[in-house]
Amino acid sequence: MGTWGTGPFDNDGAADLLGEIEDGTFSFDAVEWAFDDGHLTTDGGEFAGALIELALIALEARDPSEEVADLDLDDFRAALTPDRLRWLVQQGERALSEESSEVYELWAEAGEDELEEWRMAIARSLTELRELV
Repeated sequence: MGTWGTGPFDNDGAADLLGEIEDGTFSFDAVEWAFDDGHLTTDGGEFAGALIELALIALEARDPSEEVADLDLDDFRAALTPDRLRWLVQQGERALSEESSEVYELWAEAGEDELEEWRMAIARSLTELRELV
């Protein structure tokens, strides 16, 4: 990973998603490859955290962070159907699973403190999203 931090937008996958939203090319269909039914890839784990955070911001459950403050999230918000929100919850749960998540494994290798910081940030966002579903 070139960009590496514990926040939902502090990774290469999130940067790619934000770029696609900014230039109007983002679609959920285009990122589903990262959420294969088997082991969740690093991209899938990174996308899950960013998409959950973006959903919370788009649904006005959370104030936008600096990284997304200037993004137009109207099209993203329109794509957040109840089924899509439930799917995001499932992907967030997968990202946090020691057994099925490559990004979890990478954070575990980085150290216990780093893993916990990353895990808690995603878990908080996931809890908030569950309340909206």
